[in-house]
Amino acid sequence: MAKISQDELCPCGSGSLFRDCHGPKVRTRTSPEIKQRVALTVIAEPDPNTSAVFEKTGEGTILFQGFDTKIGLVCGTCAAVLAAGLRREQLNSVILRCKQCGAFNET
Repeated sequence: MAKISQDELCPCGSGSLFRDCHGPKVRTRTSPEIKQRVALTVIAEPDPNTSAVFEKTGEGTILFQGFDTKIGLVCGTCAAVLAAGLRREQLNSVILRCKQCGAFNET
């Protein structure tokens, strides 16, 4: 993917330079504040090789971070945020294992 120079015209067609138009929005994206929490359904541990299971290995509990919504998908057991800023339909047929309590959550 080609990078857009700060001194190029913005590809949105505004006629402004990228640095004055969409440049700041692209470079300084911040996570939206969670306004709505949607509890996921807790299921039993799936059999090996039957489902895609995602587990967080680093800091925090959020496995997937988006910027489109103010929705947080939370663990059905402990309410830890597992996905934020995504529409629920963006995560289909995957299992999110909660780092905080170990529960398996169906999306």
